[in-house]
Amino acid sequence: MSTTLGQTRSDASLKHPSELPLSWIGQNPDNPREALRDLEPLTTSIREIGLVNAITVASVEAYVQERPSRAAEIAPDARYIVVDGHRRLEAARRASLPRVRVSVDDALVSTDRSLLEAAFVANVHRDDMNPLEQAYALKKLVEFYGSQNKAAKRLGIAQSTISSKLSVLELGPELQADLLAGRRKVVHVRNLSRLSPQQQKQRADARAAATESRAAERHHAAGPAGPLAAIPRQRTMMTMPWADGVACAEIAISRMRPAERARMLRRLWQEAEKEARAARLVSPRRA
Repeated sequence: MSTTLGQTRSDASLKHPSELPLSWIGQNPDNPREALRDLEPLTTSIREIGLVNAITVASVEAYVQERPSRAAEIAPDARYIVVDGHRRLEAARRASLPRVRVSVDDALVSTDRSLLEAAFVANVHRDDMNPLEQAYALKKLVEFYGSQNKAAKRLGIAQSTISSKLSVLELGPELQADLLAGRRKVVHVRNLSRLSPQQQKQRADARAAATESRAAERHHAAGPAGPLAAIPRQRTMMTMPWADGVACAEIAISRMRPAERARMLRRLWQEAEKEARAARLVSPRRA
């Protein structure tokens, strides 16, 4: 009886190990990340205190069983592939750890859908995954499901959120480069895919200027914060996007005080009334 129990425990530990040699774990060919950035702090932490959170892996056998054509993309010596923990795995390699804690879950690679969903959940909400990588991960899911609506229902997020995130893939090269370099914020460049690259830049500049103006208003309303508050601030010169009337209006409205904004709205309403009256006078009377 004891021999049978011992064999059972041994078999279970081989099938679901809690630790694996680093050399046995290969990268996932379906990983949505393009690059693993800023690994030095994580490497230092792992070197000093070890790997706190286990890496989620699946066996190469389970992965290849569903995707035999992808076998050549896996490292020859790998027995497992990482599903969640690509950065931790690479940092552990750099820290020269011989083994790492793992959680084995072959169900995550049992179908393409489960693998894509696992990659999305593991990566897309992480702060260190840039907006373009998030968009590419979502794009794979949308292509798999066949539509944004189906993907939204499966993931439990709004279809408009998916559309907004995917829109960064349609930005011009300059804006994409600015986004990756941190010179632009996602909120300023989303949903501009229908515009030309020049119009995208103008609208993004207008949004950034409006955000800066609102922040300045809040700071001004809060009052002086110290001796430096008495020093006059230099205003940043901004080129107005005159070719884009909506963008110009956004900048103007954002820089108005409430009373000024109210006067402008009244003036616009008066002008609209004049135009409506004039249109009624020149239109032919009904019989």
